[in-house]
Amino acid sequence: MNKLQISENGRYFINPDGSPFSFLADTDWTMPQRIAWHDAVYFMQKRKSQGFTVLQIVALDPEADPEICSPAGEKALIGGDLDHPNERYFAYLDKLLTLAEEYGFYVLLLPVWGQLVVGEDWSGHTYEKTVTVDNAYRYGAYIGHRYRDRKNILWCLGGDRMPIHKGRDYRPVWRQLAEGIAKGVTGRELRYNVPDRAWQDVLMTYHACHEAKTGLCSTMSYWTEEDVWIRFIMLQSGHGTEPRNYELVAADYARTPVRPVWDGEPAYERMPTAWPDCREFHDTWMVRRRAYWSLLSGAFGFTYGHASVWCSVSEKERDSLRQLTWYEALQSEGSCQMKILRDFMEDIGIAAFRPCREILPVKNADADLTKHIEAAVSADGKTLCVYFPGGGKTRLKAAGEIRPSAFPYLWWFSPRDGKFYDAEGRETAEAKTAVLSLEAPTEGRAQDWVAILKAEKSGPPVSSHTYGEAPAAAEAGKVFNWG
Repeated sequence: MNKLQISENGRYFINPDGSPFSFLADTDWTMPQRIAWHDAVYFMQKRKSQGFTVLQIVALDPEADPEICSPAGEKALIGGDLDHPNERYFAYLDKLLTLAEEYGFYVLLLPVWGQLVVGEDWSGHTYEKTVTVDNAYRYGAYIGHRYRDRKNILWCLGGDRMPIHKGRDYRPVWRQLAEGIAKGVTGRELRYNVPDRAWQDVLMTYHACHEAKTGLCSTMSYWTEEDVWIRFIMLQSGHGTEPRNYELVAADYARTPVRPVWDGEPAYERMPTAWPDCREFHDTWMVRRRAYWSLLSGAFGFTYGHASVWCSVSEKERDSLRQLTWYEALQSEGSCQMKILRDFMEDIGIAAFRPCREILPVKNADADLTKHIEAAVSADGKTLCVYFPGGGKTRLKAAGEIRPSAFPYLWWFSPRDGKFYDAEGRETAEAKTAVLSLEAPTEGRAQDWVAILKAEKSGPPVSSHTYGEAPAAAEAGKVFNWG
């Protein structure tokens, strides 16, 4: 594998040949603590076959286990001391990272979860702070040096906490951690606020929480432009029903200097839509809406999550809220539809598109999130994509250099099954003549469509790809650890 780089225009990650990298991540926060080795092999085989390209993993996550033990029971820190990491624990993390590389995954690695910095969990329980301004640099240097030669690591600080938490400013801690990682990776003393080309070798972001009171949820909510260590922007649009992640992406897309942006923690499949009232759960339609909205608003990729996978729910932990084990959830409907999303990202090259909301009506159903439409155009101006979350119709208009009449070929793509349909809802392999007024084949709940308009005649613009061989469930059953 080669290290990812950021495109010249600062908008997305690129492959070695300069083409857009299809960043499709899975939220696997607790894997080093909760997933035994043979299960990890099955896990990655499955996600590979479903088209995922990135795994989001935390090195030290105390939420399920304050002592932070590996599946073999090895504590991550000897005596709970950040200055005394347990080699046997980190050796298992090494193996997971190597396995991920063997399957072609990049890893968005969080050195610590935010709870270890602020000393408080979401239930209000308090703990002695593990990561402080006095030891953050040393730990950062340790883990940065440990993984300095790995090509598949992207760095992420934060961990579901704002840098200013309950009125206390933890930015000095996070900046020390960032500088320590840079020292470990590059061997140089980089400063968080001093521009240096070497920061390009330590691609790093910050994982904020979604603040209920303010609605703030971006990497840049509490950081400033002087924090040059932040190379790309992560949003947590969160698990409520109201966030308009297309607005959140658009706001950071318009920021200067330009940084790549993506929704790194949107609504998870089967996650409660509200707390503590947990009677309703996010379905796959919500997952798809957040995905296509964000991509057409300028995001470079998307992160999928499942309520049972992010925390590795075991058989014994199954309950009314987490009704599936992580093993069962790997085969969920949303997981399978992420492969369709990957096919779309791959063939369309959506990361290099630019938003073009200006071709849509001014009144764009912002009050009804089941009908809000987004649009984007390719860099060469030859492909236009319009996402309809609930079907229906709209009329395109000319804006700037974009003339809808210049796209005479129309394809209706279904994010639900990855197939193309004609205006009457019949599967088709032929484009229809595009008109300025677009009407999706169907309309209603979970009837989302992408209109793909082309300037030149072609075959179906998205095809089904094979990304890896899916493991046999019977084989996995022999090794799956239900503990």
